[in-house]
Amino acid sequence: MSQADWESEFLKYKSSPEFAMLNSRMTLDEFKSIYWMEWIHRIWGRAIGITFLLPAIYFTARGRMTKSLTLKVWGIAGLIGFQGFLGWWMVKSGLKDDLFAPGSTPRVSQYRLTAHLGAAFVVYLSMLWNGLTTLRDNRFQTHLTHQEAQASLQAFRNPALRTFKLATLSLFALTFVTAMSGALVAGLDAGLIYNEFPYMGLGLTPPKSELFDTFYSHVPANDKGEHTDLVWRNMFENPSLVQLDHRLMATTTFTAVMALFAWSRSSAHLQKILPANAKRAVHGVFGFAWLQVILGISTLLYLVPVPLASAHQAGALALLSWTMVLGSRVHMSRASIKTLEYFAKHGRLGTRNVAIHQNVAVAEAAQKVQKALGAKVRQPQSANASQRVVGQSGVTPAAV
Repeated sequence: MSQADWESEFLKYKSSPEFAMLNSRMTLDEFKSIYWMEWIHRIWGRAIGITFLLPAIYFTARGRMTKSLTLKVWGIAGLIGFQGFLGWWMVKSGLKDDLFAPGSTPRVSQYRLTAHLGAAFVVYLSMLWNGLTTLRDNRFQTHLTHQEAQASLQAFRNPALRTFKLATLSLFALTFVTAMSGALVAGLDAGLIYNEFPYMGLGLTPPKSELFDTFYSHVPANDKGEHTDLVWRNMFENPSLVQLDHRLMATTTFTAVMALFAWSRSSAHLQKILPANAKRAVHGVFGFAWLQVILGISTLLYLVPVPLASAHQAGALALLSWTMVLGSRVHMSRASIKTLEYFAKHGRLGTRNVAIHQNVAVAEAAQKVQKALGAKVRQPQSANASQRVVGQSGVTPAAV
């Protein structure tokens, strides 16, 4: 961009509420830094959309995906487009004229910011879940033996594992909601107050009059002097209560992780039925929970520096990811169960007789001998019969 272009963009920014009320002394060089940050974020988002959309079109056109997976992929593509709309909708909320009014804070809506972040998390987690299930189903078809398939099916159907599945699902939901409460903290700059832990001022919580302040109510008091929107308005718009809520939810999430870890380690019965990869995933959740708590407290104590705040947000996504990995190792969709049932019953190729495998092996051995000797040796009749059977099933000997 030329100097004239920069001056033009800077002039547009000067007309915004943020410049007039917060950054009136900002120089052109300082404006360039926030401009490039926003520009890179937008280009990065568009690049994500393109790199997802083009392969989706290719694999759909070539028929490389099942009908179920095709629907899921295009559902994620739609979410990516919706995420772009939410980003525009969020930015627009920070440019409204009423933000010039006395007492207003020039920032984007914390509701729209939370929606934008939540949609981004949903897009990422949808990709992760479908990727994990696709890799698992592929492993069933290529690496799992007949005995392993039967053992896995029996483990997943164990009623004793149902409680652990519900606990994992509940932990995932709790972690997600806690992350969204963190978005409200960011949207209200609530991390810039009460920069201490575990206290908030003179006690563990601020005074009740501060937590439920009538200042945030938009509804006049009724005959009893009550504001009907007092509680929920303060929960989402009062920085003091928003920070307290986030602290309580984060503490609850951390406690739930520790409880799940202790349960998985102390229960002898759970140790027997829990898959080995699920045990490793529990350790991953345990480790990232500790890391996230350390990052959160550090971010608060050091007055929310951008690198620490970014690491704290990334830590939330990492903890969510490992919780989902744990869920994928103890929970299976109906389609995955049907796949596993098929291989447990019929073997990897679903052939009707174990003798077919033996005959195909004989045929392959005969072919190798022919090639090595360079002679035209007639193949055994059993091998020819096996080739005919396998040919009718649509599976080549090489695939076996």
